[in-house]
Amino acid sequence: MTRPGLSRRAALSWARRRQVTPQRLWPHLREKGGLEGLLALPAAELTDRLGSETAAQALLASVEDLAAERWAAELERAGMRLLTAFDPEYPPLLSEIADPPFVLFARGSLERLRLPAVAIVGSREATRYGRDVATRLARELSSVGVAVVSGFARGVDGAAHEAALDGPGGTIAVLGCGIDVDYPREHARLKEAMLARGLLLSEFPPGSEPHAGNFPVRNRIIAGLSSGVLVVEASHRSGSLITARLANDFGRDVFAVPGSVFSPTSMGTHELLRDGAILCRGAEDVLAELFPAIGEVSRPARSRAPQGDLSAEALRLLEVLRREETATADELSQEADLSAGTVLAALFELEEAGLAGSDETGRYLLLRP
Repeated sequence: MTRPGLSRRAALSWARRRQVTPQRLWPHLREKGGLEGLLALPAAELTDRLGSETAAQALLASVEDLAAERWAAELERAGMRLLTAFDPEYPPLLSEIADPPFVLFARGSLERLRLPAVAIVGSREATRYGRDVATRLARELSSVGVAVVSGFARGVDGAAHEAALDGPGGTIAVLGCGIDVDYPREHARLKEAMLARGLLLSEFPPGSEPHAGNFPVRNRIIAGLSSGVLVVEASHRSGSLITARLANDFGRDVFAVPGSVFSPTSMGTHELLRDGAILCRGAEDVLAELFPAIGEVSRPARSRAPQGDLSAEALRLLEVLRREETATADELSQEADLSAGTVLAALFELEEAGLAGSDETGRYLLLRP
């Protein structure tokens, strides 16, 4: 018989030493019904399964690694929480993927893990349109109790986190470094707000610096925590497309927001739509697909911003619509002498303010003077 807590201690040891990876170990843990069954194998078979004698020895040593428990206790005294894959508080959706992390390092509100969750991801080089869309979608989802998950990167991720913070759903940031590492530096104030009202998670032990290889690994956690992944903007080779592909592999829904056909940051989202992603025109589309009960109970209301808060470009479009009564986005671009991307961002402002909308033919018109 193995002692109670043995799996937790082993998981802490694996996270601390990083000698045994989830990808290598989970298939065998599941096949043998857990750690106890794996430890019962003859040494030669264990070595063969794990691919090396070093890995087998690391697994055997982990169950007696008392230093791992002391390390975990020190981190928890420093204000961090450690959730192992064998703890009851571990996120159930994440445990369903092929290789969930053995340990999650956390700071902030663990209650966020009990809420329905949607990931909003996108380009680090987001356009104003992309940031505005991410802000609106995150705010609306959080307002009805859906946690917004993202990767704490610049651009779309940061906009989504910030907008979701004040709603009851809140936000969860999954980092590609240790949760005590300030990256990216320009998100220092956002990180402080997240510690108070959101949740920071990482698979990487404290002190781990961000490396390029960490981020695809991080992306599987973003997809695994979420019932669906929503891509706002993505270039042809964006890391957000990796998150979308992983979500698809995990059987989760993938949503994409359309953008300008002239914008490089919309190439990836248009490819997703071409390949079968669900068109997202607003939070209502996400709620209807993933959480219909929530969507029926509470439909997000658009804010009514005063015209004085609108940008100069949005005010210019208002004048065109007052003069022309209806117009397509292309016609607005020509009449207002604005680029296609600027027109899309300005139209989003007007829709958010409840001043303009589109009809069934795709033409825009004033909703109120």
